[in-house]
Amino acid sequence: MSKLNIARVLILIGIVVGAESLMQTFNHIGDPLFRISVDHPGGADHAWYHALREAVGDISTITIMLVVFFGKAWFRNPATWCLTLIALVGYYAPFWVGMPFNSSLAAPTWEAEFRHILQAAVPITAMFIARKDFYADSEDS
Repeated sequence: MSKLNIARVLILIGIVVGAESLMQTFNHIGDPLFRISVDHPGGADHAWYHALREAVGDISTITIMLVVFFGKAWFRNPATWCLTLIALVGYYAPFWVGMPFNSSLAAPTWEAEFRHILQAAVPITAMFIARKDFYADSEDS
């Protein structure tokens, strides 16, 4: 099996592992328990707006991964490798980067924390496994 195909499998595993978390984000929209103070200037339902923004951003990043890794070979070049890595860091870092600094920014359970770390580590690892396929025709490989 080629390194690119191994990376593809890892990306799919990351997406499957993260599917529950993504669904939880969508489930926050309209959930009366996922609201903020009625005195908030944006309204008590403003948290739903942020959940929608997060969910759409998540789907956009997943789509980028799928197009770049499963699309035509010309999608894979040094620029798309760098841009995809930036998109993945932007997608995954908020899952756990705040927790060491503020416990309120942690996942609600250790199971969720583990899921977030796994769903991030697997596709990021895939990026580095497949890097050669993105730099194959480049002098910068």
